[in-house]
Amino acid sequence: MNEDAFEVPERNEYRYLVQEEEEDEVQYVRRHYVSPFLVLSRRCIFFITCGVLALIALAGYLAYVAQTPPPGFVEVFVDCGWLRGRWESGAYSFKGIPYAIPPVGQHRWQPPVDLRDAGECWHSVYDATRFRSICAQVQPLGKDGRVLGQEDCLHLSVWTPSLQPAEPLPVMVWIHGGYLHMLSGQEKGYSPTEELASQAQTVFVSLNYRLNAFGFMALEILREGSPTNTSGNYGFMDQIQVLKWIQRNIHVFGGDPGKVTLFGQSSGGTSVWTLMMSPLAKGLFHRAIDMSGSYVYNASLESAERANLVFLRKTGCKDAACLRKLNIEQILQAIPWDEYPSWAGSGMMDIPVKEHFCGPVAVVDGHVLSAPPFDTWEKHGFYNDVPFIVGTTEQESDYSPPLQNISTWTWGDYQWFVTEKLRPFGDVVLSQALRLYNSTAPCPTNDRCPEWLYTTLVSDMRVGCPNNDLARRAAEALKSPVYRYVVAYTPSRAVNSSSLFPYPSRFSVHVLDSLAFFRGFEEALGAPSKEDRAFQEVLTTYFIHFAKEGKMPVDWPEFPSYTAVLDQKLSVAQNLTAERCALWEQNGFYPYAWIN
Repeated sequence: MNEDAFEVPERNEYRYLVQEEEEDEVQYVRRHYVSPFLVLSRRCIFFITCGVLALIALAGYLAYVAQTPPPGFVEVFVDCGWLRGRWESGAYSFKGIPYAIPPVGQHRWQPPVDLRDAGECWHSVYDATRFRSICAQVQPLGKDGRVLGQEDCLHLSVWTPSLQPAEPLPVMVWIHGGYLHMLSGQEKGYSPTEELASQAQTVFVSLNYRLNAFGFMALEILREGSPTNTSGNYGFMDQIQVLKWIQRNIHVFGGDPGKVTLFGQSSGGTSVWTLMMSPLAKGLFHRAIDMSGSYVYNASLESAERANLVFLRKTGCKDAACLRKLNIEQILQAIPWDEYPSWAGSGMMDIPVKEHFCGPVAVVDGHVLSAPPFDTWEKHGFYNDVPFIVGTTEQESDYSPPLQNISTWTWGDYQWFVTEKLRPFGDVVLSQALRLYNSTAPCPTNDRCPEWLYTTLVSDMRVGCPNNDLARRAAEALKSPVYRYVVAYTPSRAVNSSSLFPYPSRFSVHVLDSLAFFRGFEEALGAPSKEDRAFQEVLTTYFIHFAKEGKMPVDWPEFPSYTAVLDQKLSVAQNLTAERCALWEQNGFYPYAWIN
């Protein structure tokens, strides 16, 4: 084993005792007979001792060889035991590391329990060369989806270019999206890699956290026996548990525990700014990037518990003990996928139905969050004041548009759908929308332009404009710098990723920024073009700079004075989309923004 590859901990439990015999000879005498075999000279003892020690040394060497990792592998010591990882593509990887005991049985719907507190550390070398199970979920969302994963899923993974760098490396912690219902921290093209760690000279961490009903079910009967007297938000507690693990252990991987950046996309972005507002995450991270996260986050624990009674009725249970005996399929099928307010988020990619809202998954529980985030900022309550980036893409909703034939729409189809969907909100809203989003707008492609404009309208209303308001509120509350970006890049061909997209998007779609950062274009685009790679390099360069420095370079000024526009190169704009956003804000559309 290459001892230079990592720092070997002191093993104070081994002690050695040496006794010296002062007598020249040791004789065993019987009354009238002295056996020659029992009269041993010091010289004989010396040679016998040497022989025994040689055998012990040989046995120790053989044991060492048996435990020494083969070429291409490495072992490190964390606070729960030894890990065996792998070296490839210019970096070390350690995958599937448990950070809490399995949340099964009586631990279902409870805060995560540290392995050390439960006496569950491993005693041999833990094989961290492969991913473990993803968390229980259905894909696609809904009662008829395919059940994947297990409850025993609380694992994290680490990628690092060096175990002993000259200076500790910045750490970036990835929180995956999926509407708090699906996906994992190990999706190909949507999670860190050895190549990225090597190129960025940064330590990356990704994690699996409890999802859907297992991670976010709020019910009054689940408060019984809860150490926090709350329910829900268990997935956020898992994320906080990982941040604590990082503070204790990331130095072993060459990372700087004082330079931790949280970044997440979609519900991962929602998670990021949840942790910014949580007193439980105080001091556990130092920068934050919210990519296309939710704007609506104000559901109280009591209202969520009432709304979730439909889940309880569908299970047939009347107490927590019964719920904890249900299997994975029974729980997932009982989620209110179709009942109002639905957990499936149906209609979120379209112009909303008036007075129709999606059900909250994340809630203000009084434990992870003491108050709604905006109230906390406005009333100067507790929050983690760290440098903050808020990002969105121009056509967020194009990954799952309302109709599969939208790519064949004519401009007549576009006007008919906008009119039908917006008429319930009044003629003024409709006429202004048709004026601001009209067919004379410069389309970035030669085809599918009605689709481009329709998904731009929906994305402004549901995501982009509300996130402008989120960034504005953050800039008013935080002493740290706040930055805003919008991805305007149109990829060279339709984005098609079977694990992430139900529809081949042609435009600047939801997830495009994270795909670029994680080198996911190879899978999603086939053969990325020179322009695709230029956009990828722009986004990656600025993100890594932010992680290292805690601020952007001078060509990316702070919000709200400027918004960065990310394309094949960076540009900045003042009052970007201001008139369009005023339409949606002034006419009360922000409550229809993405949730969860």
